[in-house]
Amino acid sequence: MFKNKNCLVYGMSISGEWASKLLVKYKANVFLFDDDEDKLKTKPIKTCYVLRELNENLICQFDYIILSPSIEKDNKFVQIAKKNNIPILSEVELASKFCKRLVAITGTNGKTTTVELVTSMLKKRYKAIACGNIGYPLSRAVLENKKQICVCEVSSFMLENCNTFSPHVATILNIEPDHLVRHKTMEEYTKLKYNIFKNLTPRDYAVINLDNGICPTLDTLKITYSLTKNADIYLHSNSIFLHQEKIVNLNEIKLKGKHNLYNIMCAIAYAYIYRIKPADMRDAIINFTGDKFRIENVGNVRGINFVNDSKSTNIASTLASVESIKGSIILLLGGSDKKLDFSKLFSKLPKRVKQIFAYGEIADDIISKNTKFNIQKCENLNEAFDEATKISLTNDTILLSPATASYDQYKNYIERGIAFNNLVSEYEKKQTR
Repeated sequence: MFKNKNCLVYGMSISGEWASKLLVKYKANVFLFDDDEDKLKTKPIKTCYVLRELNENLICQFDYIILSPSIEKDNKFVQIAKKNNIPILSEVELASKFCKRLVAITGTNGKTTTVELVTSMLKKRYKAIACGNIGYPLSRAVLENKKQICVCEVSSFMLENCNTFSPHVATILNIEPDHLVRHKTMEEYTKLKYNIFKNLTPRDYAVINLDNGICPTLDTLKITYSLTKNADIYLHSNSIFLHQEKIVNLNEIKLKGKHNLYNIMCAIAYAYIYRIKPADMRDAIINFTGDKFRIENVGNVRGINFVNDSKSTNIASTLASVESIKGSIILLLGGSDKKLDFSKLFSKLPKRVKQIFAYGEIADDIISKNTKFNIQKCENLNEAFDEATKISLTNDTILLSPATASYDQYKNYIERGIAFNNLVSEYEKKQTR
């Protein structure tokens, strides 16, 4: 399909790097471009051609354009390509064409947890790899081992340019307001999420949470789960059941919160489709501890609990985090602006959130939406942490759950999470001196 074709890889992030390697393997003529010239200084492969500039004439010379997720659809070069009917593919769309064993998961929250839990279950019987929007591109997974099942986390950015993407099993875990700076409206964001169902066939599976009503209109096989309704996977007598078989008791699960029960049920559905034994499902569940920086218990210092939820970058995720924690909470909110409505957060937060510290670029907007909680503005995370420790009492939980992105002060949620853990470590040292 790509042999001898002129292919432009636009955006030299990790996904662009591995997309170019995949194209070279299949004998394409690969051209590389990035708006940041520094990213072009080291080519991923010697046989790729580096472009220092783009224009309309050059764009029209390409048979395909592969976009990194960071390149937006209103980019001028993307618009030129569309005007000239040049096929535009996301990296995950490209890689899927060479992937025979593909399952996919999207949603606003819980993607990584579910992808990793599904992978853990499938490994009980098959070769399986977690890939996609977790730092390990699908292109790399395909290049390194074509015989494994690829469990792919797919973001809305990736789904923008997915026209033939066709996993064997697909789900949308949930849809909550997020990424509205890029997608503008909830309608557009929702439409992009539904692209994951777009090409399912009658022999493929949709895994459906009956409690949120997200369901494909296509004629396809379906596995359902619910905490409250009749479903294939359901809650009964403090245990999760698959049909009439008990899989796991809730007391055995390390992951906390209702949102994680949904993630576990979804993973069970994927495992059931691939005929994983119930005992192996249970073993994977009870030994799974979750993502780094997602409701991560960092420690307890002089009776105060510290929880790192840096991965919470939207309001629904922060609410789920607060719900999973017992007792009084001191909440650290803030970061860069994603155009989210924080009044929705304050309308649902429980009264046991006794104090909020808002910091960063979005602090003033957070404070302006508050009507009933004690809230104080801070310049940055360090100051918010210091102020939180000054007022904390025994059995309080200081929770970093920012409800927005990190880009005003950190390059990503991981860097922000590391910063919080370092603050906890320094605070613990001070208390023992």
